[in-house]
Amino acid sequence: MGIREKLNDNPRIAAGATAAIILVALGFIGYQLFGGGPEIPTESWYTIDDGATYFADDITKIAPFDKDGQQAVRCHVFTCNGGEPFVAYLERYTPEAKIKMEEMRTKGPEAMPDPATMDLTMNGVEVKKPKDPEGKWIKRMDFQKAAEIMQPKCPDGTAEGIEPYMP
Repeated sequence: MGIREKLNDNPRIAAGATAAIILVALGFIGYQLFGGGPEIPTESWYTIDDGATYFADDITKIAPFDKDGQQAVRCHVFTCNGGEPFVAYLERYTPEAKIKMEEMRTKGPEAMPDPATMDLTMNGVEVKKPKDPEGKWIKRMDFQKAAEIMQPKCPDGTAEGIEPYMP
């Protein structure tokens, strides 16, 4: 006799199994809603002085943006073996890409960007090392150069024990 036949012959077992499945599903939903799920970041680090100092602000801001009369860019902060935090690299949108990102945001989530817009937003992100004497921003799509910048290293030159430092 199969499972279906047993459930048809024993409606109490079927009702109990159904109730158990519903309770498990409700428990899972409650766990996700009330603190059991992963914490979603709401802030990111930004800097107005090339990474010398940094501050936390809304993660949805499109950098660069004006902060106290200066241009703020996103900065990626790390620690090594629990030591002092440091800025590993900076990130911003080009002026053209920033305009397109802001346009996409005002249109809402149902607006699908056209291929030209996608290309601009993907190619429109630039990165650089803080306090770079040349001060040159590199397009993130220039994979080889950008990878050198975006690969964080501890102040001693190693990558051992490096972890993101979250606001």
